[in-house]
Amino acid sequence: MIRLRAFAIAGILALLLVGCSDESEIEIDEAQKFLFLESLKQVETGGSMLQMASGDQVIIGKGVAVIDEGLRLAFQVRREFLDQLDLRLGKSYERFFIQGIETYRLGLEAADLQQQQDGLQRLQQWASFWQEVEPAVMAKLHPQ
Repeated sequence: MIRLRAFAIAGILALLLVGCSDESEIEIDEAQKFLFLESLKQVETGGSMLQMASGDQVIIGKGVAVIDEGLRLAFQVRREFLDQLDLRLGKSYERFFIQGIETYRLGLEAADLQQQQDGLQRLQQWASFWQEVEPAVMAKLHPQ
């Protein structure tokens, strides 16, 4: 009888330990990790190039090409991957980051200042959200 109780208690403790395991111990898809981080990097780099272009069409063209590459990568990031990092990340990435870039780019092509501003507004919403969750997400992507 004592063995049975000890076995039952050990089983319950094992279940509790599994249920309380550290959330940062998720399996990271390295290809998805690369696509996500590189999309952020490319868009940030392209945006910086556009800010520094001062009307230089060559720099503007390069900046837009870098943003386009970031958008191409962003379309390859799976929402399920992002949601395992933070439940709000996938939706915010699509709604603010991807749609912000798309809207901004369409505004550039159409020379529509309002559309460009709408895209930049979405990207600002992304930046605010990302600032909030970045430390926790990066801890999961780069565990110690």
